Amino acid sequence: MNKVQTLNAQPIQPAPAYENAHQIARDLLQHIELQLDRMIRPNNKALRWTHVRALNLVNAQLSEVAALVDETNNARN
Repeated sequence: MNKVQTLNAQPIQPAPAYENAHQIARDLLQHIELQLDRMIRPNNKALRWTHVRALNLVNAQLSEVAALVDETNNARN
């Protein structure tokens, strides 16, 4: 019978994964900010109700994200 040799596994720490996820979140926020700056302006004659609807959907989703971040921060304190 052959003996199987294993390595001593080191426990995985959450800090590197958290740091990576944090940087991704910041990159996404920067991208959103740039895209918001490029959106149609209120005085543009091409502005339609579909633009209003889209921006309201964005705001609703961002509100959910803000609430999740608030909840996460309160859980850590």
